[in-house]
Amino acid sequence: MKFNLLLLILLLLFSSCTKEIDISEFSDDFAGYQSELRIEALILPSDNTAIVRIDRSVLINETELFNCIDDNYGIISKDVCNAIENSTWHGTDGVDETAPCGNWNLETDDVGSDGIDSNQSSGQQPDSDGTESNGVPDCGEPNVDEYEEYLPDIHVTDCTVIIIHDNQSCNLEYDIAGGNFFYSSGKGKGFFLFENMSVVNYGAYRPDVSCDGFNWKDFDGEYSFEANCDGIFEQYGKIKSKTPIRLSRPVIFYDYENHENMKNCSGYTCIESNTISDDTLYFSNNSPNEYIYYASLLESSYYQVSQFLLDKNSSTENDFIFFHGHPNQATDVEGIYENVCLINEKIVAEIFDGNDDEIDEADISKYEIFTFNKSFTNYYAYDLLDIRDPIRTNLRDNNGVGDPVMGTFGAISSNSIFLRVIDCSQFDTEETCDTNSQPVCEWNGECGTINFAPPQP
Repeated sequence: MKFNLLLLILLLLFSSCTKEIDISEFSDDFAGYQSELRIEALILPSDNTAIVRIDRSVLINETELFNCIDDNYGIISKDVCNAIENSTWHGTDGVDETAPCGNWNLETDDVGSDGIDSNQSSGQQPDSDGTESNGVPDCGEPNVDEYEEYLPDIHVTDCTVIIIHDNQSCNLEYDIAGGNFFYSSGKGKGFFLFENMSVVNYGAYRPDVSCDGFNWKDFDGEYSFEANCDGIFEQYGKIKSKTPIRLSRPVIFYDYENHENMKNCSGYTCIESNTISDDTLYFSNNSPNEYIYYASLLESSYYQVSQFLLDKNSSTENDFIFFHGHPNQATDVEGIYENVCLINEKIVAEIFDGNDDEIDEADISKYEIFTFNKSFTNYYAYDLLDIRDPIRTNLRDNNGVGDPVMGTFGAISSNSIFLRVIDCSQFDTEETCDTNSQPVCEWNGECGTINFAPPQP
């Protein structure tokens, strides 16, 4: 008993004694570091294509990449920089012929190395290092060392990449704008703002014209991957997937009244026959206990759930902006019935933008559910394992018989459903209430919400 108490005291003592250490203090330990390859090769059956990203690994204190300079557009003259929309030249007039050119903004981005504007955040003190409001871009500030600046230098662009199916090969070629992702450019916590969301393009390998007619949706077939990156990575030889992979099937959205029928399904054809009849679900504003129901086979029991909001101010039709996302998993406790997984997603039924500018307008969003095949499930779910762990990666060097290579060859399928949230109070006549409110409002002297008994998940 005394030993246990002493051990507890020691653990508390050591856990409470912490010191912040600069990573540069360990730079000698990594003086001989050599970059490695990291490959993420994905077949996307729902989009009838594939995408392969091949990057080189770097140290987190790599000063050539993370140089604390805003230089999206390179080291150029002031005239050339000023010709670029929303650009800033960081040179001195009459002194510098060329200087870094980027998109750091003196009025909005000079918030200091902590990335937070003390004038806008209650109780936030200006940066002690003097970087806030000093008139120049600093490390940690918005638009300094951002994705667009260092991703091009991480990508490996000169590899031969092939995906094989049924003795048919598809060659992939490098595209400087092969893919994109959303990220929030705002710092700190706050309400969702469309203007804080940015889209980043990155380089990736995509199928070339010779792949027209290639079958990306053979859910009963097998696919293999090969890559050869000569030059500084020639020691890898030909990198191959350890074994062929099978694709993941997309989820099926269903109505709750079919829940019991779905429990008795054993194959994909059965759950597919219970798919929801419409691609849009309607909800009244601020209605509680609302759910989306979706199903998959047990072979795809891990999911990524993402919600996107329609940007009504965009000039592009059906332009959706990422709002939030989270992983999900079916468990034995609930959700798994023999070979079928039945999952529910609780939603927030509210009008996000507060814009009721048209009588029949409803707030529109989209839920997209992603499923993974076995190899990508290992890569996605076992994130505590080392990225070279043979369980996590299914890539091997030296013609596929050598050491594990960081990354994965897998498949991600997806299915989407739209949500429209309607504010019944916006309809001021019986006619507009009946004709524009879909199934969620009814007229009873005024246009009110239909009280559905919420189903239990």
